[in-house]
Amino acid sequence: MTDYIRLLKDYEEASNRHDVDGCTAMFTEDGSIVLVSTVFAGTDAIRAAHEYDLASQTFVKFPNPQVEGNVVRCAFWSQHELSRAIGDGGATGSAEFTFEGERIKKFDIFAPSDEERKRVMEKAGPVFKWLQENHRDLLVKSQGFDRSAGEAVFALAELWRKNQTS
Repeated sequence: MTDYIRLLKDYEEASNRHDVDGCTAMFTEDGSIVLVSTVFAGTDAIRAAHEYDLASQTFVKFPNPQVEGNVVRCAFWSQHELSRAIGDGGATGSAEFTFEGERIKKFDIFAPSDEERKRVMEKAGPVFKWLQENHRDLLVKSQGFDRSAGEAVFALAELWRKNQTS
């Protein structure tokens, strides 16, 4: 029997090292990441998502994993550089990993609860208003899930920090 919790921990560690090649290799060739309802499928999309994490300096945790067959359900926490600049503590929700053998077939990231969304927006709302007013193009660019969007997230964090010190 495959130790899916070990595989999940290996993935968490590779993600937090920003090992793009290692993370990509942990997925099946037709694997996917489903971010709420948007599907990023195939090796190129999986690689792009991990390049986003590298560029935005996103860190993740997958606590409280529960295994049922080849599916692992867990809590999900992530925080990128803009989140750290804002000081919102990252976002918490839930996730589900479906494995095929020793590789990830599907990584589902579910929408946060209304309570969690409200908590984050209390901190982030004023920041996003300022970014919208002052750096709209870069904010729009940050909405993707690839290296370019991750770089935009990191740049927005730097702009926010600079705004706070001036």
